Amino acid sequence: MIDLQFNFPLLVGQDALWAEHLRAVVEANAKQGLSALRPSFRGGGDARMKEIAAQWLGEEVERVTLTCGGHQGCLVALMAAGLAGKRVAVEAVTYTGFIEQCRMLGVETVACAMDAEGLRADSLREVCERGAAEGRPVAAVFTMPTLHNPVGCVASLERRLAVVEVAREFGLVVIEDDAYGFLHPDPQPMNYAKLAPERAFYVRGLSKNFAPVVRTGFVVAPVEYGAALGIAVRQSSTGVSRVVSGAACSMVEDGTLDAVIAFKRLEGARRQAEARELLEGLEVSAGVNAWHLWVALPEGLTAAEVEKRCEERGVLVSGGNWFAAPGTVAPRAVRLGLGGEVEAERAMEGVRRFVAVVRG
Repeated sequence: MIDLQFNFPLLVGQDALWAEHLRAVVEANAKQGLSALRPSFRGGGDARMKEIAAQWLGEEVERVTLTCGGHQGCLVALMAAGLAGKRVAVEAVTYTGFIEQCRMLGVETVACAMDAEGLRADSLREVCERGAAEGRPVAAVFTMPTLHNPVGCVASLERRLAVVEVAREFGLVVIEDDAYGFLHPDPQPMNYAKLAPERAFYVRGLSKNFAPVVRTGFVVAPVEYGAALGIAVRQSSTGVSRVVSGAACSMVEDGTLDAVIAFKRLEGARRQAEARELLEGLEVSAGVNAWHLWVALPEGLTAAEVEKRCEERGVLVSGGNWFAAPGTVAPRAVRLGLGGEVEAERAMEGVRRFVAVVRG
């Protein structure tokens, strides 16, 4: 089965890089005796890792919290901000994992309209005004402004400032998931933690930056949320792994991760260009260097139907129904992830089969 569902871009040779850094951390920890076996949050075990992360992100170390990946980063942001049982605005098409987290915490999600830059600030304002009038205020907004998943759009600085204006007016917490922003060409767009440091959570996981095995992520948040974030991490995972996070941070510190990211940008651009040739004639949306494409379906086809037919032909794709925020109509579109297969030709064969299904 060709996998175009999962989208964790991998390059040949990453396994050797990971083994090298993992081995070095294990050997270093062995020299520390029993103290190396204690939880990372005891005795300042994660202090050095936080310093490395803060320097890499260009942030103050006091604002950085280590997590077991970006997925947990979003969860602990919800928990630390006290959003359980409240209302959170989301983009009409959004990350399925976040919607599931909200359901588990009793969070009601409210969909906002999108355009070519993603979240529309005017729609966010309307949602907040309506909520206030109904006595059911919106408490936060979740967004993916850089290489949105699954659409691939990027919000301009002007758009981000407009969203910040609404957030400040209505007292919203902002949670930014930056899962794929690393693929965007430098300079990177300014994130919400920098635009609204008093209210924004910025979540950066390394599962896509490097690989899923690197269960490491960083959350940048206002200092006053630091203690709550620490508690949320401890209660949901008993802290991060000294070994795994240590190896990940060593790749950050010595430049290995940045080098891998540079290659992933090049390979993403190459794969996307090849896939677009195969998809000629179809409406495709994707960010620069992105390894996932959002493909609109012709009239008469539904996302669920296409997903089923593709599976019958030996290829897995993600129908738009998986990304629809609650209360919205499932978009007639499919996400093609080009990072589920290490071999590019195998991924392209999957795209060819998808095209055959769509064109009958």
